[in-house]
Formats: sequence, C-alpha cells, structure tokens
Amino acid sequence: MKKAIFILFTFITLSIYSQQTVFEKTLGKENVETLNFLIENFETKTLKKEYPNLTTENSYKEFLKDNYSIYNSIDKRKIFVESKLKLNIYCVRDSIWIKKRTLSSGKESDMIVTRYKCLKQNNEVVYNKSIHHCCSDRSKTLSFIEKDKRIVQINLIGSYIKAFEKISNKSNFLNFYLEHIKMTATPMLPPLMANYILKNNINTNDYFVKIIMYINQIYR
Repeated sequence: MKKAIFILFTFITLSIYSQQTVFEKTLGKENVETLNFLIENFETKTLKKEYPNLTTENSYKEFLKDNYSIYNSIDKRKIFVESKLKLNIYCVRDSIWIKKRTLSSGKESDMIVTRYKCLKQNNEVVYNKSIHHCCSDRSKTLSFIEKDKRIVQINLIGSYIKAFEKISNKSNFLNFYLEHIKMTATPMLPPLMANYILKNNINTNDYFVKIIMYINQIYR
C-alpha cells in the first residue's frame, strides 16, 4: 500500500514538474525570472505585511476577499512599466488620438482611436487599433481617455497565452481562465476570478494559480 502511494505521489510530482517546465520554456527564461521576482515581491512585501499570521495560501484567499469589489481592486492597482513580460501578456496603449465624426443629424462628436502595442511569440512588435465613438463634449472625451488609461487587451499571440496552451492535462481553473480571456480578449473582472477561486476552494499555493491570480488581479 505504501509503495503504491509513493508511486502515485512520484507520478503526480513528475507531472507537475513537467507542466511547469513546458510553461517556463515557452514563456522564456527572462520573462519567467521577471514574473517570479514580481510574485515573490508581492508575497513578501504585501501579503506578509497585511496578513502576518496567515500562511501564503490563506493570505491569497484573504486578499481576494478584501479586494472583492471591482472598484476597490482596480483602484489599488498600479500601472507597471512597459517590459518584455508585459508586452507578452498584454497589448498596451501605445498612442491615442481624437478624430471628429459627423452624425446623421449633422452634429459632430469625437471618435477616440487607440493604437495598442504587443509582442508576438518571436518577440516581434505588432500593433492593432480600436475605435470608440464618444462624446460631443471635448472635456468628457478627455475625461474618458484619462479613465481608460488602465485598459489593456490580452495578447492572444504572445508567449504568455501560448505557454498555458502547451500545458497538457489542464486544470478546470486554467481552462476556465483561458476560455474567458480568449472569448473577451480582456482580463477577467477581479470579482469573477475571486468568486471562482473561493467558491471552488482552488489551491492558491499552486504554481499556475499564483501566476494567474497575480497577473489578473494585480499586474497591469
């Protein structure tokens, strides 16, 4: 019996190690080192400070509960500087301009054109644009642009998503995450992710769960 348990434990350990190796190889050494540093820094300087008497796993859960409100969680985010890692995860705002458009009524309103920048898996820089029909009042347009500066798009052709896609035997949580961001091309709303993790008692000490939580709830 003990031998069978040992064999099963060894098999599971090797499987997890293999998944992690595939993920890190696809994401790239530099990106992995940056990501590991950011997560470790968050755990030591934020979680341990705010929840000194809790384990890392329970600290993450308390953090999710305390930042359950979308407004609270978004307000606490800082915008990280542009980096190779960030451009492999997101398409970020590169430039923005306002164009006038004439409505069928003859009135004029503003049209916001945003250019996003991201990296392909081979680290080639690519751009895409989005158009938002806005306001006839220029001050409202400018206010919208300022409010919208935190908005990012998920980079669906970068090494971050590709690394997750290459993992075999994906967990239900990973499949849930990938299905959502591929469908919307945007990060999940923080309350949606927090609710899924807490409701399904997801292991917040898991390597991939930590990465997804940090990227979705913190990293912008």
